[in-house]
Formats: sequence, structure tokens, C-alpha cells
Amino acid sequence: MAELYEKELFIFNQVPVRIFNHAFERENIFTPLHWHRNIEFNLTTGGRIRYMIDGCESEEHPGDWNVVNSGELHSNHWIGREDIFTGVSVQISKSFMDTWMGEKARFCLPEEKSRRERGAQILTRFGELKKRQGNSRNAGVLEEMELVFHFLRFLQECCIAPDAGKSSSGSKPQENIKKIINYLDRHYMENVTLTGVAEEFHYTPAHLSRMFREQIGFNFHEYLQSVRLMNCVNEMKKDPQIQLMACALNNGFPNARSFIETFRKTFGCTPSEWIKS
Repeated sequence: MAELYEKELFIFNQVPVRIFNHAFERENIFTPLHWHRNIEFNLTTGGRIRYMIDGCESEEHPGDWNVVNSGELHSNHWIGREDIFTGVSVQISKSFMDTWMGEKARFCLPEEKSRRERGAQILTRFGELKKRQGNSRNAGVLEEMELVFHFLRFLQECCIAPDAGKSSSGSKPQENIKKIINYLDRHYMENVTLTGVAEEFHYTPAHLSRMFREQIGFNFHEYLQSVRLMNCVNEMKKDPQIQLMACALNNGFPNARSFIETFRKTFGCTPSEWIKS
């Protein structure tokens, strides 16, 4: 799955932007760890959500927004089991940004509150434009392009990172972590261990564990279990009658007990209770 994020696919009427309005609740507030070439801006408009971006964790509430630069590992997750979340995501083509902002340009949140509020207002306008467009990419093309350049002017004035050109997003450790994540996404249903993966990529287990903690923000086992768990959840959504043992074994858990314990730790209930609710 993760390898899909390495390709930049923009197919539209000359407007190098994709806009998403989000409305999720409970365990659906979740995006697995991934990356892509385009630059992404995420605004929270309701509820709350936890983001992990380039190894840094943040809890975000209405009015908060963040920046995901090209190639940065990122994910999001609910904070409490009963959470709701609404928001807007805007993705802008990396090649387009390179043309207008420079290839080495990287972006960060402004320090001044008034400038952050200004950024939130622009992202809100993107979300409102998307609602008016509906499913038609032809509606409001000129308005959309005008808003894109207005946002670029704001980014140029307020959001250029002081350490532009010195980012670690293309560094060897992070590139290697991406390869390992791809590997785990392909093999999570197998008997994968820290030692085995370390040998596969010519690391010591201690070094690999440290790489995960530094680059992602949690350890190897936590990441692997989260991948297995969310694949189990997807299967349970598709088939509420699925046998827990089969679900566990299909997704890499050694037995149903391990799956149930991991599920309870994450969701605060057993899989059976979750299905009933």
C-alpha cells in the first residue's frame, strides 16, 4: 500500500491542487503512516485529532492546521474512542510548487497567531470551494486557481522554513525507513520480527528500533501491531460475522488472545463488543 504514496498523480484541468473535506468519527479517524511528493496542508474544523509528522506528534483542535512537506512521513489517529473529526486537506503538486516557490522551499507554521489564523481562513475557503464544486472538476476552475496563487503568496510571506534546503526528508535514514515500511506493508500478515527485519536490511535490532523511534515517533512493535490491527478492523467492517481467530491469523497475530488484547488496549473494548456497538 505505501508504495502508492511515492507517486504523484494529478489529473485535472490545469489546477495543481486536490481538496478534501473530511468528516469522520471513532476508529475511522485514522490514516496509516505514509508519504507523498506533493505538499499537504491540513486544517481541523471540528472535534480533535492527533497527527504524527516527521516524527513529531501534535494534538489539533478547531482552527489548528499543519504542513506536511514533500517526502515527510505522516499519519493521524483518534485521541479518544468517541472522538469526531471534521477538517480540510489541501494537496498541491510538488512540481508546481518547485516552479513558483523554488525547489528547496520548505514550509512551516507561522509563529504569529494572526498569521496562523490567516492561513486557517484560506484553507477554510478551499473547503468551501470544494463543497460548491461537488463532484465536478470543471466548476469554479478560475476561482480555484486564483485561490491557489493567493495561498502561495501567503506561504511566501509567512511560511518559508528558516532551514529550507536542510531537511532530513530525503536523508538516508528516512529513505531506509520508507523501504522498511513498504516491506512491512507487504509482509505484516507473516511472522515478522524485529530481528528478522533487521537482518533483511542489514541492521542490528537495537539500531533498527532506534531508527523507528527517531524517524516515526514509536517503536517497531507498536507500528507493526497498528498495521495488523487496522487491517483486522477493515475486515471486521466488511464482514461483522468473521471469526476472530481467522481475522487474527489472517493479519499476522499469533492467536486470537493477542489480537483481543491489542484491540482492547487501543479501543477500550473487545472486538465482539466493538462489532455490537
